[in-house]
Amino acid sequence: GILKDEVKSSSELGIYVQSDEAFSDESVAFVHDLAVSSLDEHEELLTASSIVTTVSFLIEMPDTTQLPPRGIDVANAYALAPPGIKASVAACPDADAGGCSVEEVDSLNLIFRTAAGSLEDRAVVVNDIRDSVSPPEGISATPSGLAVVGVGLLENLEANRTLLTYVALALVFVFLLLRLRGLVRALLCMVPVLMGVGATSLIAYAAGFKLSPLTALGGPLVIAACTEFTSLILTRHMEERRRGLDPQAAADMASARTGRAFATSALTTIVGVGVLATSPLPLLRDFGILTAVNVAVALLAALIVLPPIMVWADERGWVAAKRWGPGSNDPVPTGGRERPLRAE
Repeated sequence: GILKDEVKSSSELGIYVQSDEAFSDESVAFVHDLAVSSLDEHEELLTASSIVTTVSFLIEMPDTTQLPPRGIDVANAYALAPPGIKASVAACPDADAGGCSVEEVDSLNLIFRTAAGSLEDRAVVVNDIRDSVSPPEGISATPSGLAVVGVGLLENLEANRTLLTYVALALVFVFLLLRLRGLVRALLCMVPVLMGVGATSLIAYAAGFKLSPLTALGGPLVIAACTEFTSLILTRHMEERRRGLDPQAAADMASARTGRAFATSALTTIVGVGVLATSPLPLLRDFGILTAVNVAVALLAALIVLPPIMVWADERGWVAAKRWGPGSNDPVPTGGRERPLRAE
């Protein structure tokens, strides 16, 4: 964090330039022009570093047109460079710790230092350079480095995040359908889940949370938490109906007896992950805040949305197959054991 504040940068974007003659005038001019034009066009790029820019910036004169250096001048600078510098600015097929000879070099590195910012901002720069660079024939330029890795990860997350959410919803619905043995019951549990997923997405967008490998887990996380709450409330409601209560009374009893346990569980989770919100790392901070929001939304969706629609469906005979009364011998689920009801 201190280093980032001092240098105003946290990453880099590399351009890997390959050529049959790396130190030809044409190759050197291409690297020089790419460095100058990219710095002028993108504020996110702070500095450019390569063996070519080292020479071209040395011969730059104030208030004059920037001209690329000659290939022979860059080759001579490379030949005099220490082995460590040679290894970082150029490469060849048979490079060793001492670097390559001038004749062996077939690629040059151009490294841009990038300003601190989000992956979304870097994606714009990386994609623009990738699409706009037109090297001469025989020369290729490939973006590389940490910025490209981060942008690639972001694009994969964006492409798969929606699919992962849909897959999680489908698997949860199938499980509820098999466990509750009723289409309406499974749908009742899913309604608050769907509302919770939508609400957390809107909250994340409004709060400006940045997409990351951790915050991308928001959808499946709220699905898991909300499904747990809704399924327990519904099954408890069905137990109270078996005891002879009418739909509204059964819903009130189920919410009263399970709501406090849910609230306690949710609050402990919120407090536990909420500690991450104090982290100086944006990745962990956003994850802690978003997870706490997800759990809170899941709890509210289960306790506020489910009971009224559950009563509405039960009054139409879509939840309980029949109305049980006191003294009935129908079994009541008791954690895997069954016992007959006793008249009260």
